[in-house]
Amino acid sequence: MDKMDVVIVGAGLVGCVEGIYLKKRGHNVTIYETFEDPRTWSEERARSINLTMSPRGQFALREIGLEDKVLAQGILAKGRIVHDGKGNKFRSPYNEKGEGIVSLRRTRLNAFLIQEAEETYKIPFHFRHTFERCDTSDQHGAPTTVCVFRNTSGEKETMVKAQADLVIGSDGAHSVVRQDLQNKRKIGMFQQEYHDHGYMELVVPSGNDGQPQMELDMLHIWPRGEFMLITFPNLDNTFSGTLFMPFEKLDEVMQGEEVLLKFFNAEFPDLVRLVGESYLKRHFVEKKKRPGRLISNKVEPYHADNIVLIGDAAHAMVPFYGQGMNAGFEDCLILDRIFQKYGHSKANLGRVLKEFSRVRCKDGHAISEMAFKHYVELRSDIAGVTFYMRKFVDNMLFRLLPKTWVPEYTMVAFTDMPYSVCLKETERQSRIITSTLIFCGIAFFGILVALFFKFWVWP
Repeated sequence: MDKMDVVIVGAGLVGCVEGIYLKKRGHNVTIYETFEDPRTWSEERARSINLTMSPRGQFALREIGLEDKVLAQGILAKGRIVHDGKGNKFRSPYNEKGEGIVSLRRTRLNAFLIQEAEETYKIPFHFRHTFERCDTSDQHGAPTTVCVFRNTSGEKETMVKAQADLVIGSDGAHSVVRQDLQNKRKIGMFQQEYHDHGYMELVVPSGNDGQPQMELDMLHIWPRGEFMLITFPNLDNTFSGTLFMPFEKLDEVMQGEEVLLKFFNAEFPDLVRLVGESYLKRHFVEKKKRPGRLISNKVEPYHADNIVLIGDAAHAMVPFYGQGMNAGFEDCLILDRIFQKYGHSKANLGRVLKEFSRVRCKDGHAISEMAFKHYVELRSDIAGVTFYMRKFVDNMLFRLLPKTWVPEYTMVAFTDMPYSVCLKETERQSRIITSTLIFCGIAFFGILVALFFKFWVWP
C-alpha cells in the first residue's frame, strides 16, 4: 500500500463518509468546503428536505462502524399513510416483513459526520474555501494534481494550493470539480435537467402536550394528481413537510394570503388543522419563501486522470425514491471494494477509477430514471385503484415466488442489488403484471358474458 495525499472537495454527507473510508485505509485526507461549517448554522437555515436511510446506505456505514450511531438520530418509518381529499387515511406498509426506512434531518446528520471525521479520525476541514481549478501533471508515471482554492474564511481573501495524488469531487449537483473537468473536455457525456416542478417546505409541530399529531412510524402523503405533499417524522415529534408542485401552479398559490389559505383548505384541510392558518400565512407569505428547484444529471465517465466524482456530483436525482444519500454512501463502499481488489497504491489508481466508472455509471443513470418515475407514482398513481391492483399482484407473486420475484421498492430500498439490475427487473415485472391484469380482465368479462347467456338468453 502507498499512502496517498487525498483532497476531497465538498464536506457534505458523502464527502465526510468517503474521507473516513480513506482515512481508515491509512491515507492522508483533507476536506475543503465552499460554505461555512454547518455546525454553526441557525435552525432556520438548517432546515431542508428530510433524508431517508435505507439498508443500502446502512451497509456502507456498517463498514466504517457508524451505522448504529447514525440510525440513533432518526425514526424508523415502516410505510406510508395516504391522505385523500376527503380526510380519509389509508395505511400502506412497505412490505409484509415490517421493514422500514429511517427518517433523518440532513443538517444534523452532516454536523455529526463532520464531528466524527474531525475528532475521531483527525481529518482537517477547511470551510469557506471555494474550488477554482485543478492542474494535473504526470510525475514518475503517476498523475499528481494541484488544486487551487479561494479562501474567504479570513479578513482578506487568499488563494490556497493543495497537492494531491487523488482528488474526489463530492461537491453536489452543481459540482465545480465536474465543471472544471468539462471545461477541459475530460468528461465524455453530461446531461443536466431542471424539472418544471419546485418545492416548498413546512413543519408540522407536535401537539400542545408535546406528543406527535400524526402516526410517527410512517411517512404521510397527500397525493393530488399533478402535485403532492409529503411529511417525514422527526425525533422531537414534529414532521418535516414538503409540497411538490409545478412552478406555474406554485406561482398561483403563492400570490397572497387569501389564495394560499383557500388552496390549503381545499386540498389539505386535515393538514391545516394541524399547523394552523396563522403558521401558513407567516411561513409562506410574510417570509416570502421562494420555491426550491429540482435537478438531475447524468455523467459518464465519473473519472478523469486521478480525479473522481461521487454522490450528487456524479448522479444528482430528484428526491422521490429517497436514494440520493444512499446511492452516495454506496459509491463510497463500492470505491473501497475496488481499492481492496486492486490495492491502495498510486500505480493502480488509474485501474481503480476506470473500474469505478464502468461499474457505477449505469447504476447512477438507472436510479435517476427510477426516481422520477416514482414521483408520478406518489403524486397520482398511489391514489388510484390500479395502483393497489398492481401492488396486490406484485405482493402475491412475492409470497409465491420469494426467490425469483421481488417488488421494485423492496429491490431498491431493502437490498444492495445494483440499480441497473433493479431497473431491468422492474421493466420485466411490469410487463408480466400488465399481462396478468389484462388476462384477468378478459377472463372476468368472459365470465360475465357466459352468465348473461345462461340466465337471460338461453332460457
